[in-house]
Amino acid sequence: MPTCPKCNHTWTEVPSSDIRPFPYKVTWENDSDQGNGAACILFRTLKDSDVTAVAVNNEVSRKGNSYKGCPVFLMSKPGDQYTRPLVMVIVMSDGQKYSFVAGSSGETPGGPTPTGDYAHKATYTSYGVRNQGRRAWRISKSGKDLGSGPIKFVFASGKTFIVKNPLKNCRDQENCSRNSKAPMYGFVYKPGIGPNGEGDNDTGTSHNGIYLHAPFGDSSKTVTMYW
Repeated sequence: MPTCPKCNHTWTEVPSSDIRPFPYKVTWENDSDQGNGAACILFRTLKDSDVTAVAVNNEVSRKGNSYKGCPVFLMSKPGDQYTRPLVMVIVMSDGQKYSFVAGSSGETPGGPTPTGDYAHKATYTSYGVRNQGRRAWRISKSGKDLGSGPIKFVFASGKTFIVKNPLKNCRDQENCSRNSKAPMYGFVYKPGIGPNGEGDNDTGTSHNGIYLHAPFGDSSKTVTMYW
């Protein structure tokens, strides 16, 4: 019967047959301000009182401050120090335990955000090469159709880019500032929801959906979007 050394929460083992698959969205963040750089688990669709305890890879987390009324649980180490898959056991306020597995055993710690963080995915084919030889996509969904984010784009080459705010343009780096030396230099995301133009604040597109450019030198013909 393991006990968390920080919160003294006792973790009572129950038969695996009594643990159900977790039906809600789980967000794993590799670092957290609350945890001084340690990983955290966020339940964006639940109330703070809904979840009472979480264990990840047999480590019992500690309760953090709620985020916009949603439950947050803090780990003891940065997220890149946890092996994949992330195997979670989640205890709800009614005492029911749930299981949740994110990522795959082939991932290295500190790799892309686990796909379990995203409720949807879709793969799109490039409509051609545009603007200085970069592959381009017109996606019918706009940024406002994708919730509060983040959105993850994985190109066929394996290159990955995370757009943290679906409502804003983003280029080159995940903080969306332009940088010709960035590994994803040439990446462009436009959400298709505002005035159409070439400035950083011109978020509109001719088809009123997402416009996407692969980074320079990436010949991927498909991209998978997770949201």
